[in-house]
Amino acid sequence: MSAKKKFRVTRRTLLRDIIQHNAETIGDKVYMTYLRDFDNNIEEKYTYRDMHLLSNRLGNGLLNLGLKKGEGVALMEINSPEFLLTIFATFKTGMYSVMINISLRGDGLKFIIEHSDASAIIIHWSLLQAFLDIKDQLPKIRYVIVDINEAPADFKLPEGIVSLQEVMQASDEDIDIEISLDDMAMLMYTAGTTGLPKAIQFWQGKLLGGLSIQTLMSLVKMMAQSDDVLFTALPLFHSNALFLTSLAAYFAERPLILGKKFSASRHWDICRKYGVTTFNTLGAMVTFLMKQPERPNDKEHNIRAINTAACPKELWVAFEERFGVKIHEAYGATDGGGFMLSSFGRDDQPVGSMGRPMAGVVAEVMDDNGVILPEPEKVGELVFLIRDSEIKQREVKYFKDESASKSLIQKGADGQLWFHTGDLAYKDKDDWFFFVDRKKDSIRRHGENIASFSIENIINQNEKILEVAAYGVKTEVGEDEVMVSVVLKPGQSMTPEELLDFCQGKMAYFMIPRYIDFVEELPKSEVHRVLKRFLKERGVTPTTYDREKAGYEIKRD
Repeated sequence: MSAKKKFRVTRRTLLRDIIQHNAETIGDKVYMTYLRDFDNNIEEKYTYRDMHLLSNRLGNGLLNLGLKKGEGVALMEINSPEFLLTIFATFKTGMYSVMINISLRGDGLKFIIEHSDASAIIIHWSLLQAFLDIKDQLPKIRYVIVDINEAPADFKLPEGIVSLQEVMQASDEDIDIEISLDDMAMLMYTAGTTGLPKAIQFWQGKLLGGLSIQTLMSLVKMMAQSDDVLFTALPLFHSNALFLTSLAAYFAERPLILGKKFSASRHWDICRKYGVTTFNTLGAMVTFLMKQPERPNDKEHNIRAINTAACPKELWVAFEERFGVKIHEAYGATDGGGFMLSSFGRDDQPVGSMGRPMAGVVAEVMDDNGVILPEPEKVGELVFLIRDSEIKQREVKYFKDESASKSLIQKGADGQLWFHTGDLAYKDKDDWFFFVDRKKDSIRRHGENIASFSIENIINQNEKILEVAAYGVKTEVGEDEVMVSVVLKPGQSMTPEELLDFCQGKMAYFMIPRYIDFVEELPKSEVHRVLKRFLKERGVTPTTYDREKAGYEIKRD
């Protein structure tokens, strides 16, 4: 391995510059260990040189196929080396990648591919049929490229479709295409929990949070420790796994362990085997891990800290005590203008808090009239102050949706510009912020504002319940009623009355659900976010339990 050459990262540095530099200076160092089959001990290791040369092959292969700089490549791929190689290749060629949720089908899948203006799609063989079902409705797609890694022996590519492996039979020479910092590099779609997904734009010089490569590298190197080993099994089409873990590990030159998908039963075994020191979770993951049977080796691991988002307050301390870890809760969004809350550098974060703003950042809670609520414990929308000098950086651009882009930054009653997150929150007397609910998920019942998040956290404490979604459904008088869809653990049974008995005394009487549906599963995105719009659209059905019609009495004392 050669000694590191002098290489200065500036605001004009491109990702492809970093990839090439790392190949030349730490090329033999292993960047990624991919768990192709954890149960059968099948893994693959990729060095920094591998990532450079293989992405060169893919990039040159795409160019040989006929694709050009500025064209879109839709990516519908499982967690795999091929996923990250596609990201690297599009950055090198000046194309833009389009992140696609692999669970999408039909109209939802068609909308994103068509809306993105992609000219090609790279798709895993196991997902091909979902694309073929709508292929004739997607005239913009000129090239269909299928990843046939691990495909069964009898798998055959349809006529006119080429394999990714064939495309990669190209030169590994460096790609010489002029690229500007203003060239679009990626589209990442929102979950579409309340409507059609929106496409967040990223550029070569403006990535997650509107930050340059230089700033991102500085941040992750500041947060990473020298002996860190990062692990993710969250889907790579989401910013948490892609930017906050996989690319963060790359920038900080720390080992990455990449799993195909999250498995609550295997999670800690993976951490133990590979010496993982830190990983990110979403709130649902904490719940799933806690619902696993306790094991005598629950605390036998090298995890120094866990970064969580929306960790249920009721599970926070129990999780830390059971697994012997420290939770660091933080808040941020892919389309959040780069604003975040965290406890970085502090050990006094209150249980349940999302954190505090970084130095120099002003976060507040605002009412519907644009007035800041200075008093502690008052619930309103979480907003961040935008100074004139940072407007351009903080702007979020949605592809083909100028009105949605402009709606995020609004002038408050004080005449200043504020970034609106769409999340309800409050802060305590020490300025620690606490999440309440998505503004669009908040339920208004009989004059009371109810956080669906709070209802879910309480019901999830029941040992028979695997997961639950709470939401409002409109009644004939125009107000919301509380409805819950409940998934029981395998082998468990429960009556609606048993659930209501459990709720009594644990939540305010007006929060107790009127409608209850026991369901096999909840509609969710690949990052375990419940898509409540589908539950709301289904609403009350003939099989839904109605406690008012059933005559169940709610205690109000």
